[in-house]
Amino acid sequence: MGSVLAVDLGASSGRGILGELKDGKINLKEVSRFPNKPIYKKGILSWNTDYLFSEIKKSVIEAKKFDEVESIGIDTWGVDFGLLDEEGNLITFPANYRDSRTKGILERVSKLFSLEDLYMITGNQIMEINTLFQLLALREKNPELFYQVKTILLIPDLFNYLLTGKIAAECSIASTTQLTNSYTKEWSEKVLDNFELSRHMFPNIVKEGNFLGTTKPELGLGDIKVINVCQHDTASAVVSVPSEEDFLFISCGTWSLIGTELKEPILSKDAMKFNLTNESGHSGTTRLLKNCTGLWLIQELKRNYKEDGINYSYEEIANIASLVSSNKCLIDTDDEIFSEPGDMRERIVSYAKRTTQSIPNKPEEFFRCAYESLAHTYKKTIEEIEIVTNKKFEEIYIVGGGSNATFFCQLVANITGKKVIAGPGEATAIGNIVIQLISLKKIKDVAEARKIISNSFNLITFMPNMK
Repeated sequence: MGSVLAVDLGASSGRGILGELKDGKINLKEVSRFPNKPIYKKGILSWNTDYLFSEIKKSVIEAKKFDEVESIGIDTWGVDFGLLDEEGNLITFPANYRDSRTKGILERVSKLFSLEDLYMITGNQIMEINTLFQLLALREKNPELFYQVKTILLIPDLFNYLLTGKIAAECSIASTTQLTNSYTKEWSEKVLDNFELSRHMFPNIVKEGNFLGTTKPELGLGDIKVINVCQHDTASAVVSVPSEEDFLFISCGTWSLIGTELKEPILSKDAMKFNLTNESGHSGTTRLLKNCTGLWLIQELKRNYKEDGINYSYEEIANIASLVSSNKCLIDTDDEIFSEPGDMRERIVSYAKRTTQSIPNKPEEFFRCAYESLAHTYKKTIEEIEIVTNKKFEEIYIVGGGSNATFFCQLVANITGKKVIAGPGEATAIGNIVIQLISLKKIKDVAEARKIISNSFNLITFMPNMK
């Protein structure tokens, strides 16, 4: 029996992780890890897909040194996309959602189409970075690129195409675009027609677990199955939440995604007011959630200090932040001032002055400010989700990189007043792996997978300390 390979591409790094089901447990083996740094291409902040695809191929080669690789699944962040021309070639590197070209576009769109009506069709949180708005900005500012396009492929679909030569759009990643109907989970003809976007540019949508094809012979990787997993990384992460009851989750990486899993979308006025998004999950479920700035602030602060010659590890960052007895500065982590790369210390100081708060000075004060502000964002968002769902949640599952930060998990428990269950840390890769195993008929369904995950990985519980 071979293993399956999960390629998990995040907005700051990527990794390849082998997964094997043995004796009722899932075993993981990290075979590669690599940075993901945007570059400027034709004046646009972009993703270097040539480099990333080379790392994906290296991951497969490394994985084969350990075991036979039966299949591969790729998950990534949402909203961004590549453009193929008539010959099926990539026109240019995909634009990065943090590029400034969409600034101010919501005001222009709102004059053409009601943002409330757009929400009621798509269920998506209205954000300038969403695929729809990126496409409109592309057509407006770079028509020479837009009018070459035959096919639009979201990032994981693009890499699947490069691996197999086959084109499809997986349901969970498509649901991040502001272009799908939240109930039918298909491309919305009404939205496409209104914004004069051709349906032919968008591939047919397939469900998770779909066998797309095998790796192309010319890649020299062998005959490996490529499976459409839950390709939005959050959708994969939520698959790995080992709960059989209603649950809250926080998928904590560069972004923090806070939400719950539902059978149907919620498109109420409160849901729109709170800017909650409805995205497709496994087995036809909906993830009601909010995209918030996550560890991006910590990552940028870490980079800022590294440029000054101080290379903190994440463990050191958490340790020094925990020593700050009284943080006197809280920021709105979703303020647009923090959305683009730059010196976060200057921006935090500017925000503190603008809001007449104490100004952080030492590294530990900046890091504590970021962590604590993030926890308060979680608390506010959870309260909004409880209002919209009319449910009271007693516990939160924190999955992803943030689950490894003991100090931060305890801080979230204290500030939200809820029990926090941390783990698994490699949630996205695990969710990716189990969808492959279900597709290969080695696991029955997600319910069985979650029981296996619960038996395979150690979870840590943090009770709120209200002192």
